[in-house]
Amino acid sequence: MTKEQMRKEAAERMHMLGLLDEKEQSVIRDFEEEHKVYVSRPMNLGVMVGVLYEWSDEERTLVEKVENQFQILVYHVIRNVTNAGILYAMLSVSSYEEEWPAERKALKGIEAGGANPLAYVWNAGLQDEEALDLSKGFGEWGSILVVGGEGGLCQIFPDYE
Repeated sequence: MTKEQMRKEAAERMHMLGLLDEKEQSVIRDFEEEHKVYVSRPMNLGVMVGVLYEWSDEERTLVEKVENQFQILVYHVIRNVTNAGILYAMLSVSSYEEEWPAERKALKGIEAGGANPLAYVWNAGLQDEEALDLSKGFGEWGSILVVGGEGGLCQIFPDYE
């Protein structure tokens, strides 16, 4: 797959997930034109809202490292501060087109209460919330649960009580 084909596929997935795409501001257009990846930072404003931020230089470096390591194209990141560390869930397009139907299928439940995309999740460790040294930590692949909200995404964590 070429990067251009992967970028087109990523834009379609961003539409499926309901990421902000308005005339005045479009994270999808920014991604298509500049490969700018936005970061959702879930906040509880009475309801969970995925507030969108432009990626920092450190987040861009982390995304590029992961893209090169796994030959993927990251199109959105969800940043969560948890008791286990600061987590960066990276939604991506595989460079293997035969995997795309399953990857798309995992996104279809977003309107009905949640989608379960495969994501690469980087744990930056237990550090101050504003710390930006993302070179330390570890990552792994797994399915995550996401819901839409106010243009961005929120990752939902199961309650294991």
